[in-house]
Amino acid sequence: MKIISIIWNQQVVLVINTKAMIKKTFRYLNNKVYQVIKVCTGCTILYKTCWYKSFFVSYNHDIYPDNVWYREHEARNYDIINLGSSSGKWAFDYTGTGVKGMNWAQQPQTLYEDFELLRHYHSILRNGGYVLITIMPFTGINKATGVLDAMKYLKIDTQGEPIQPYKIEEAKRYMVWPILFGKPAVKAIARYLLGREKKQKRTPNSQLDYNTMSEAQLKSDAKGWINAWKWQFSIENIEAPLTNENIKGREYRVELMRKLIDFCKERAYQPIYVIPPVSAFLAREFTPRFRELYIYDYIREVNREIPLLDYSNDEKLKESDLYFNSFFMNRKGRQIFTKRVLYDLNII
Repeated sequence: MKIISIIWNQQVVLVINTKAMIKKTFRYLNNKVYQVIKVCTGCTILYKTCWYKSFFVSYNHDIYPDNVWYREHEARNYDIINLGSSSGKWAFDYTGTGVKGMNWAQQPQTLYEDFELLRHYHSILRNGGYVLITIMPFTGINKATGVLDAMKYLKIDTQGEPIQPYKIEEAKRYMVWPILFGKPAVKAIARYLLGREKKQKRTPNSQLDYNTMSEAQLKSDAKGWINAWKWQFSIENIEAPLTNENIKGREYRVELMRKLIDFCKERAYQPIYVIPPVSAFLAREFTPRFRELYIYDYIREVNREIPLLDYSNDEKLKESDLYFNSFFMNRKGRQIFTKRVLYDLNII
């Protein structure tokens, strides 16, 4: 009986080991097939292209304090962070100020994504730290999001919870299989193979201390922004009352801003509204009626008692040499403006 038992146990072990080997072999073969498909569809080339990398923020984990960032940086207890979309991205630069700050604004970025980034990474702030909420011309009405908005944040670590959940499964497929983009992906492969990728200039305009645009170009650029916003938000007349669709978007943004501000206060952070300046050329397009409808009415509807730093009427900050177009500040402008904000907050 003992010999039979030993033989039986050996047979069981052999069967188990055989099954494990078969599973391992299938996994290996599946992985090889998977890699071959990626090569044949051009995805392995697409991963290397500037076109593909441009979809993601924090590609090298250098913007948000995710787990990778924490392993590479010892600093904690930051004094200030700012949220926002493109305006905020090009308005703040804490380098050389002596203040520990991080710029979390992206181009573009919705208020929902602002809130989600704050929820995930707020622990970087010290007790009583500042949260600057950048108010752009259309922060007060909602915009539609899509697969690219979800893709943007897939390369940062949020412990499995997406920053932008809308169309997240589709976004993951496009991240793994960028050839699904079709014609743009094929063009990206061709540019890469021919060495004709559009790479960033050694000194892009955003890093200059002057504006490369002429007065005529600045006027045209300002008109272009207004027309683009009117198209994006289905606005015919920027002085007319909000459309029904934009009223619904306003209601959503009001509730979302309240949640964001309450989140800050519950954790002893100091939320601050900041309206950055724009060049004189774009400022002329924002009529008093427009400002009331789209900016100040929104802030009043949120109805939260927090400070407002409004630089939209500061003539010195409207000078065109502080910008690299009619809207976004260049390096010189960012440095001047950031120091001004920190000074007004009595941080420096």
